[in-house]
Amino acid sequence: MRALLLLLLAAPAAAELSFEEAVRRALERSPQARAAAARRDELALEEPLLLSSLDPKLGASYSYRDDRAPRAAPTFEGGRLRAERWEAGLSQTTLLGTQARLAWVNERVANPSLFRTLDPSAGSRLSLELRQSLLRYFWGRPDKARRAHARRGLDAAEEDLRSARAAAAAAAAGAWLELRAARLLIALHEEGREDAGRLLARTQEKRLYGTAEESELLQARASLETAETELLLAGSALERARHALAAALREEGPPAALSASTGPLVGLPAEAARTDGAEEALPPRPDVEAARRRRDALAWEARIARLDGLPELSLDSSYSFAGLDARYRGAWSDLSTWRHPVAAAGASLSVPLGFRKERITRRQAELRLEAAQADVARAETEARRAWRDAREGLSLARRRLAAARRLALLERGKLSAGQADFRRGRATTDLLVRFQQDLRRAQAELVRAETDEALALVELARQAGTLGAP
Repeated sequence: MRALLLLLLAAPAAAELSFEEAVRRALERSPQARAAAARRDELALEEPLLLSSLDPKLGASYSYRDDRAPRAAPTFEGGRLRAERWEAGLSQTTLLGTQARLAWVNERVANPSLFRTLDPSAGSRLSLELRQSLLRYFWGRPDKARRAHARRGLDAAEEDLRSARAAAAAAAAGAWLELRAARLLIALHEEGREDAGRLLARTQEKRLYGTAEESELLQARASLETAETELLLAGSALERARHALAAALREEGPPAALSASTGPLVGLPAEAARTDGAEEALPPRPDVEAARRRRDALAWEARIARLDGLPELSLDSSYSFAGLDARYRGAWSDLSTWRHPVAAAGASLSVPLGFRKERITRRQAELRLEAAQADVARAETEARRAWRDAREGLSLARRRLAAARRLALLERGKLSAGQADFRRGRATTDLLVRFQQDLRRAQAELVRAETDEALALVELARQAGTLGAP
């Protein structure tokens, strides 16, 4: 046992980490936080992606046709048709759903026949075409609904990032505080072993002079064995605490290189309090806010589903100028005189028969919204309960810390009085050993109470939504 104990205590000294440094490393290295940040950045591109569909588009095409198919009346229809067509156009869609297109179309036809006085012929046309959807865009503006849906999704991703950062900070803070407590406890157990060794030496000396009984000597030896066992267990707890901190910080090196400072606690989150005076009010926890933003996003999604299910009624219009000649140059010259306008207008209606697909889509969106509303209610209930528990936990931890301090002070005075009685021969070794054990237990309880108070502060900050905030 002593060999194993010496092996544990002979580990190389590690550089001490402060509380702020541990939390900072955890936030920088957390894979959950990185994933949430990447998701946030991805959703930040959703609205620009929607607006990018409004960018102008340039289109061009060319086709050539050589038709030698037999005809019923080749004298009138011509025996061979050769035609080429090329066009270029610029199109754009606006936020109101207006589809505009400016097109320049050129076509050349060669088809000798009896009634074609101009062969070959070349035609050119410059036209402006407009198409405006009415029901969808003037009833509910699906473009606004889609952008609002993208914004609410981005807000939810921001809250998810806050939640991931808070979880990483809480894990690192808890592991650091446990490692600090383990270091303090192992120091207490080392002192206890030294005290037990000195007590055994004094008892052996008294035994030589016949002033101590055999039972007192055995009691001192048993006390030393107990202290060494407790020190061994404390050493194992220290190693496990280092492993936990290394996992929380995503350290690639050996866990023995990590150590927590045992000095005064600095950098702990301040006690979160409700500034509005409503103790039962729900704090702005990121998971609750994320659930609310997802609910809002699904509400906009349901609106989009209703608008997309409306009949497609649109107005179509175009206005163009044309030119004709035997060659392209002449046709373009004729077009530039603006003497041959062509105007067209009309309307189109598309109505799904039965609206089966539209009803199913709307129902799916409504069910998703209902589920999101239930998730918000559940998250709010859990957050309110966790907030109350965190405040009660902090209050209990502080009362416990005050009691532990009083108990440690009493036990220290009791041991001092017992040691004085032992030197005068008025106290036995057994009584002195019990006093020492009582003091060690009181000191260990004080360390545990200080750690629990710090953990309660961390938990309260997490429940209040302020832990891990940039």
